Amino acid sequence: MQSSPTQIVFLGGGYVSVWAYRTMANMLRSQMANGQVTVTVICPHAYHFYHGWTAESLTDIIRDHNRLSPLTEIMPKANLILGEAEKLDHSAQVVHIRTKNGDQQTLRYDHLLMGIGSFDSEAVEGIRTYGYQIKSPEAFQRTRNKLHQLVKEAAQADPEQARQLLSFTVAGGGFAGVELVTNLAEWVNLAKKSYPGLSNLQPQIRLVNSGNQVLSALQPDYKRLIRYTEKTMRKYGIALINNAKLTKVTSDGAFLSDGTFLESSLVLSTVGQSRFTLAGTEPMPRDTLQRLYTNAYQQVDNLPNVWGGGDACHVAHYQTGIACPANALWAIKHGEYVGRNIARAVKGKKLKPFTYRGLGQSASLGLGKGITEMYGVQFTGALAWIMRWFFFHYFMPSRRLMLDTVGDWFHLLFRGKRKGAADATTDVQTNPIQAVAA
Repeated sequence: MQSSPTQIVFLGGGYVSVWAYRTMANMLRSQMANGQVTVTVICPHAYHFYHGWTAESLTDIIRDHNRLSPLTEIMPKANLILGEAEKLDHSAQVVHIRTKNGDQQTLRYDHLLMGIGSFDSEAVEGIRTYGYQIKSPEAFQRTRNKLHQLVKEAAQADPEQARQLLSFTVAGGGFAGVELVTNLAEWVNLAKKSYPGLSNLQPQIRLVNSGNQVLSALQPDYKRLIRYTEKTMRKYGIALINNAKLTKVTSDGAFLSDGTFLESSLVLSTVGQSRFTLAGTEPMPRDTLQRLYTNAYQQVDNLPNVWGGGDACHVAHYQTGIACPANALWAIKHGEYVGRNIARAVKGKKLKPFTYRGLGQSASLGLGKGITEMYGVQFTGALAWIMRWFFFHYFMPSRRLMLDTVGDWFHLLFRGKRKGAADATTDVQTNPIQAVAA
């Protein structure tokens, strides 16, 4: 009989880790209860950051803290270490960790899950200094604060200056870029009703897209969704700039690959993801996007006790052999499958391959406007928007926060007010990260 417990270590507190824990905790309930199996999560934040409502939180519909699920709540039987992994020593089966307070620790593992995700690419010159992004909690909050600041300043400015302040450029014609630019346009137009000085002003909002149409992931099979998206953008007054890339960001605006300069008070990039290279993992095979290859069972480098999924890993679709898309739904499913396999490995059972075929894709283009593809069937307008609304609530990791988020929507429906705007000056809204972690 094993004298010490089986130690399972998760790197990261994102979708992969959260859903792996759920599946594994269900299958190893008795082993975790009697101490035969322990789970430790290494994460720099005390919460899981839900990206589903990014556009809605940015535009005040959803309160910021309703997207931050405390890891101790959604992974109650796990030990949480606030910090980051600095080095992996697989031969010794240990992870070297630096905690948030600067202490260094060494943690042994019997099974290791690489769920460290990705971060916004900073390849564009000037993006770190002058640009804005949304993937990390800190980057999102910085962007949100800037948007509110610009609208308030524009309301006090003369018409020409106000027009300059409300000149926004969004780079990236994928789902994230399209959602952000349309919801941003809707929000700015609604803000004009609250500020009489902006009533006659037409904001300049542009979307820069590298292809000849937005939403390249939907081509060529779902052109109806693309047409609806571009039509909706035109109605909002959004200028679509195709066949161009963001090449440089300055304090005055954005330079594009075609030589164009767009004067902008805010340049928001949704383009590209970068991966962390954890020391000690350099010999492990990676694809051209620096994702770690996994086998059909989601084992990294065919190692029997190192597992992976989500943005950090190249997990092949079982039918096409192509890497699964880098989005939340696929990361959730990676987590479910890998959690099941870790539990099976602990029990000495046969592993099962990753065989999820996919559900579909969806985007909000503003209140009551959306696009959804589900199992190849296309939906647009209010129905597509409602389908997305239900899906995104269902996949929230905290039932408590899901109900709170529904309350935010009902507040908008019955009172006509965006609840996120009501507490925009509170400590939680100014810095929800510390508020949740406290």
